[in-house]
Amino acid sequence: MGQPTLCCLATICVALLLTSKASGRGPRNDSLLYHHLFDNYDVELRPVAENTDILMVEMGVALTHIIDMNEKHQTLTASLWLTMGWNDTHLQWNPEEFGNFKRITVPSKKVWMPDIVLYQNVDPYFDGWSHRETYVKIHSNGYILWEVPAVIVSSCHLDVSNFPFDTQACQLKFGPWIHSGFELVMRAMAEDGSLEGFIEHPEWTVLYFKATANMIWYGEDFNIGTPYADVTFTLGLQRKSTFYVFNLLLPCLLLTFIMAVTFFLPINSGERLSFGVSLLLSMVVFQLVITEVLPESDKLPWIGRYVIITMILMSFSLAMTIFVMHVCDCTVSVEPLPKWVREVMLKRLAKVLLMGDLSKNLRTLDPDESSSKIELVNDISDITDTLYANNSRVHCGLQKDVKLVDCYAFQIKMTNTLHDIERKLNDVLDIMRHHQRHRAYEKEWRSLAKVLDRVFLIMYILVAGACLVSFASNTSSKPG
Repeated sequence: MGQPTLCCLATICVALLLTSKASGRGPRNDSLLYHHLFDNYDVELRPVAENTDILMVEMGVALTHIIDMNEKHQTLTASLWLTMGWNDTHLQWNPEEFGNFKRITVPSKKVWMPDIVLYQNVDPYFDGWSHRETYVKIHSNGYILWEVPAVIVSSCHLDVSNFPFDTQACQLKFGPWIHSGFELVMRAMAEDGSLEGFIEHPEWTVLYFKATANMIWYGEDFNIGTPYADVTFTLGLQRKSTFYVFNLLLPCLLLTFIMAVTFFLPINSGERLSFGVSLLLSMVVFQLVITEVLPESDKLPWIGRYVIITMILMSFSLAMTIFVMHVCDCTVSVEPLPKWVREVMLKRLAKVLLMGDLSKNLRTLDPDESSSKIELVNDISDITDTLYANNSRVHCGLQKDVKLVDCYAFQIKMTNTLHDIERKLNDVLDIMRHHQRHRAYEKEWRSLAKVLDRVFLIMYILVAGACLVSFASNTSSKPG
């Protein structure tokens, strides 16, 4: 074949090659790279050059949303963006040999994946980090980057002793389940987890999201102690207490204040006792509401303690009210107050309570006054002598022919009638004195009831105020 023919064939081949490249029907660099990497790749084997090599896995977590914090079950439900990175020595290439391709994206099932799990996972339906197919980015130096969004349900120990002014620290521990520390170690991509895309939660404020790498030995109780690496992300949360202050704490304070106001109602008023019972039932309702919110724990929160103490105070207040009403009720039997009670309670203590000297306003009956009698007639002879001395016939209103004996009999009858009148008047006087004495004793007991009521009011205010101050000081001194 001559030289012109060879030149023609070479020209045709070059033209065909250029045409195929222009039309895109030739082999692509990414396809060649894919087959170069995975034709002889085994996803079941740990990607290290030697079996004794330890693989390093980097872990990063971004918190995007707190879905739920369940105090009753002590669980945290949150939306996360998980990022993991590791070096695969079997997936390295020279970018110059494949059209300067420095990275390639492939399905995650094509490469070896570390068995990273959340140790505190309590989701019974957990079946992998994603229910959809995920992808990984492979760099030319063998570094693999895997990013996946996930919703996790993690156990979280909650200390609600300072509710609703509490702060919580939930730990999210990520680590391998099978590969021990002799095969795989972990480290955090940054000192803190990412909060860049975090959506503010209406109840919780994020204080910090720190990351620490650990190496912990497990199985020592079974004589198979093995180290396992993990990266623990500690999420610090502070509860926003405004909602609970206005819906729980403030009503409790108002009920406590109103209970103190009931002491100013009339002592012998039946509505005072019924109103106190209604307030006590209201506090019982608030206690039930708090019980529904908080977990079952031996650590009772301070607001729960305050409600219980307030209920005890209200019960004690009702008992004191009943006692004061009993003291005030003098309809059954009335006895005079002892002198020391009048001196101590009605005089000295009343002055201390700014009620004045109540003993001055009480009037007692003198013995001479209480024993005095009405005497209309001392003796029958007085009238007889008077009649004889002043012409008894005329004073008797009789005719002159009436005998003196009949006049004397009339005088005796009139004297007896006067004695009957005198006796009945004395009986009426005794009854009036008895009622007067009864009212005096009743006034004494009512004054004593007022003093006791004022004492119980001050006791209630002092104890309720001390409990409130203790509650405030404990919540402020224990921030977490």
